[in-house]
Amino acid sequence: MMTQVVATKREILYDQMMRIRVLETALQRLCDDGRLGADLHFTSGQEGCSVGVCNALEERDILLCHHRMIGWAVSRGVPLELLVAELLGKATGINHGLAGEMHTQAMEYGLAHTFQLVGTVVPVAAGVAWAQKHIRKNGGIAVAVFGDAATANGQFHEGLNIAATMGLPLLLVCENNHLAGNIKPEYYMPVRTVRQRASGYGIEAGTVDGTDVEAVLKAAKSAVGYVRSNSRPFLLECDTIRLGKHKQGQGDMRSKEEKQELALRDPLRNIAIPVALEMEVQELISRLYQESP
Repeated sequence: MMTQVVATKREILYDQMMRIRVLETALQRLCDDGRLGADLHFTSGQEGCSVGVCNALEERDILLCHHRMIGWAVSRGVPLELLVAELLGKATGINHGLAGEMHTQAMEYGLAHTFQLVGTVVPVAAGVAWAQKHIRKNGGIAVAVFGDAATANGQFHEGLNIAATMGLPLLLVCENNHLAGNIKPEYYMPVRTVRQRASGYGIEAGTVDGTDVEAVLKAAKSAVGYVRSNSRPFLLECDTIRLGKHKQGQGDMRSKEEKQELALRDPLRNIAIPVALEMEVQELISRLYQESP
């Protein structure tokens, strides 16, 4: 009798993070050599946030995400075939190649929408949380994903005010990479941490090391449990890093020394990525790239 090998939870988490990293690395090569002109925002260094949070969610929960969305789509279960085709503008994409990175919808996988404009995800997610509570009534929650710079925008504060006063089941997840493009926090953050923003609205909050996927999973499970059982918003701040530039076509103004220091926190720094995985993803991208629109 053959013995079936069952992957541990840790192996599953790291497999998902590696898959995101390999996918984005391959897409970056397409951009660098001029074969892909998409305005993509990659998540290298932040994989622990999406993988940790999404593994704490249930099928009935609905995710809404900012424009840095590739890791979140993969973590939520959107098939690479459909995701890559969408990013390449192919008709076989999840939205027929019309939505791209910034307007993707994949409700069949629990991803309601991605957002181009910074901060707008929060009030829309509050509306989804209201629908979860008053229309769907299935115990599901809504999850809003945004960056630290988004907390300087008015939409963020309007969303928090709505969620707090209406008692909505909304998990607010901040990927705090301490950057707004190339701008440092002292120009948009009057407080030291994002979690401090929540206190003015009577919203409970917590901070976790976003580069530690197992810590994120544990914190996210606790936060999801709180939101689901209390029908109250909760803000989870994931202290993380962005290893690459903000987006394609924009330079990175950080010094070589800064980037070397950040690399020491890379969640995949000491992980050997299987060659088979790299080949699988590269073959998928190459095949889809060569397909007709």
